[in-house]
Amino acid sequence: MYDTIHFWIARNDAQTDIEAVANKLEQSKEMANRETGEVVSFGKMENLKVAVSMAGVSIKGSLAKFYLPDNTYTLNRQQAKEAIEKLSDNLSLSVDRARITRIDVSTNFVMRQPAKLYFDMLGDCRYYNRQQATPHTLYYHLKGIDCKRSMCFYDKAREVKAHNGIIPNIFVGENLLRYESRWCTRLAQQFKEAEITGATLYDRGFYIKALKMWGDNYFSIQKKKQLKNDAMNDIRTVKDATNYICAYALGRLKPDEVMHILEELKANKVFKHPEYYTQLKKKVNALCSDTKGMENSDLIRELDSEIKNVLING
Repeated sequence: MYDTIHFWIARNDAQTDIEAVANKLEQSKEMANRETGEVVSFGKMENLKVAVSMAGVSIKGSLAKFYLPDNTYTLNRQQAKEAIEKLSDNLSLSVDRARITRIDVSTNFVMRQPAKLYFDMLGDCRYYNRQQATPHTLYYHLKGIDCKRSMCFYDKAREVKAHNGIIPNIFVGENLLRYESRWCTRLAQQFKEAEITGATLYDRGFYIKALKMWGDNYFSIQKKKQLKNDAMNDIRTVKDATNYICAYALGRLKPDEVMHILEELKANKVFKHPEYYTQLKKKVNALCSDTKGMENSDLIRELDSEIKNVLING
């Protein structure tokens, strides 16, 4: 489930001569700070980017791609341990002592339909900004200045092809949907841990916690519902019929289109009281998820099932 990991090893924690690490790097080069005179060595350890400075060693990149043939696959707990051991041996550095500054938890799903069709079924999410970056990539960024975490859904096969990668034979011709949760700052605070080190990643308790948080993030997203086939049978009043028509019309709009209308209303200062926009958004969401006449689409039921299977099987 692990992919991109960022490590930071302070000089005092390295228990080795960190200058020697620079000699083990590929494509190594040095850059000097004109103001301080400090020299920083930059290079790569296979696919990982490594920087060695007076303060310590920074390692960034896909740990999955470092250990496995490519990052179409992600690392389970045991593989994460083995990958850190390999990286430690290659750099002659105790990477399990490194402080973790970013964690991506992710996996791929082989879906019945193309990945992009599922994105329209994923709606608003409290505390997050929804951003459809491209037809094949959907982001949820936590609101705030530092964006402590985000979620990303994308067509993994398309992404591999765009980077001239090779899709494993088992995935050739399949609809490959990737879901990632990314924690980018203040990890100890977000995971409620005293500290998170390389060794923490393969601790069983922490791995289960990270997996659960990955799942909780997904289930916090409001799912777009569709009208039941027999929804019209429940209409008894004019209000029922009005709600039916509104839900029918909203169901034809993509989440971004609904949000665009709401933002236009706010931009044109339609309401005198700001809280009215919040009330309107809640009313629209209620119309889109009326349990009496609405139900999850087959696409969402399929994706929900895939997420639940991962949570059950680890």
